[in-house]
Amino acid sequence: MAIITFWSSSKKQTGQTMSLAAIATSMAIEHNYKILIISTKYNDNSLELCFGGTDKNKKLINRLISNPTVTVDSGIEGLSKMVYSGRMTPEIIQNYTKVIYKNRLEILYGYREATDRPTKDEYMKIRDKYKDVVQNASRFYDMVFVDLDKGLENDMIRQVLSISDVIVYNVEQKINMINEFVKLKNENDKKQTRNLILNIGRFDSFSKYTIKNISRYVGIRRDITAIPYNTLFFEAASEENVADLFLKIRNVSESDRNAGFMKAVQDSVQKIIYKIQELQMMM
Repeated sequence: MAIITFWSSSKKQTGQTMSLAAIATSMAIEHNYKILIISTKYNDNSLELCFGGTDKNKKLINRLISNPTVTVDSGIEGLSKMVYSGRMTPEIIQNYTKVIYKNRLEILYGYREATDRPTKDEYMKIRDKYKDVVQNASRFYDMVFVDLDKGLENDMIRQVLSISDVIVYNVEQKINMINEFVKLKNENDKKQTRNLILNIGRFDSFSKYTIKNISRYVGIRRDITAIPYNTLFFEAASEENVADLFLKIRNVSESDRNAGFMKAVQDSVQKIIYKIQELQMMM
């Protein structure tokens, strides 16, 4: 049961959430894994724009329960009540997720502002419990993908990184961002960084910062992934249509304009799976 955390020390845009969404969706389709995506971010709707919100699910549940005045929270808001009452179990997490592909892919959305509940202060309390949520989820799901806050400013980020089996460090094709990864790598010994994968979001094949050149520059031979910019994907990621898109273009011909994108995503999936297997053999 592996925890794969997408993260960056930089606060700049890196395509982190889009890369995670593409890789996790492809993995769910192509491999027999039960996968959960967890967002730790505050008031960020990026994943909801990719896969759709939870309002429909909440309305359905509220119609089914005996007391129509009782509201049911989904996502981390609802699950946090179980955490604080000491009733969270690995199995109960699925009651608060959005199902994308049955028995394959689910999402636990992060904390969102709402008019009927406290906002930032309540999130700060919930944030301290993310490590427990991720650990419990890893006992029920085969793969847990965490879309983690950027930087190292709070204990929650450090805690989640410490329990992650694989850390996918996200950059764009900019030398200053690549240098931040090199600095991180050099400031820690090899044992601490052996679970790192470098991911380049919104990859442009015409840039001088090719995979080959970046690999040579950072001193990594295998552990580099790249998710190219793709028009269909980025449109789908703003129209709640990512799940359908991947089902439609998963087997496109080599001559199709989307073939390069799909190959890059599938290659990234394989590299993550290989890294997990490699680390398991070292234990």
